Amino acid sequence: MGTVAFTGYRPNKLPFVEDKKDELYVAFRQKLRQVIERLVERGYNEFVSGVAMGFDTWVAEDVIAIKKTNPDIRLECAIPCPNQDKNWPLGDKLRRKKILHHADSKPVICEHYSDQCFHIRNRYMVDKAEVVVCCYDGQKGGTAYTVNYALRADKIVIQINPNNASVTIISRRNFEN
Repeated sequence: MGTVAFTGYRPNKLPFVEDKKDELYVAFRQKLRQVIERLVERGYNEFVSGVAMGFDTWVAEDVIAIKKTNPDIRLECAIPCPNQDKNWPLGDKLRRKKILHHADSKPVICEHYSDQCFHIRNRYMVDKAEVVVCCYDGQKGGTAYTVNYALRADKIVIQINPNNASVTIISRRNFEN
């Protein structure tokens, strides 16, 4: 069996809003679910989310939904530091709490908040995984850092572009080599 980690944008960096009336959002979510399901078909059964708002939340919710019919699936929520959600809106805090309730493991990566705790969490997730799935279109920031770290670590990196929901393997490695 294998492990998949996820990295992606927060809502403010996405070209769509989380709304079932937004066609790009709907297309993106459908593509994300298909990618996860295909990875399950390939034998991957452990999925690691950083449980941030946006992409990380959607990943965790999709994995939880798949777990309902496939008890071999495991969800790890890699928490960068205590009080990760301290400044989040109430609705997002409640959503995160529900995700954590369904998670199989919830390691807290750093004991205290620091400028580096998110990078440390992201490296932890990449180091643990064989495959990294990213919601990424080239914007600078934490996702770009994590994607580049995964590429340097020679992981299989699957990109879902939020601008058009296209899926591409952007790493030298793929499932054949």
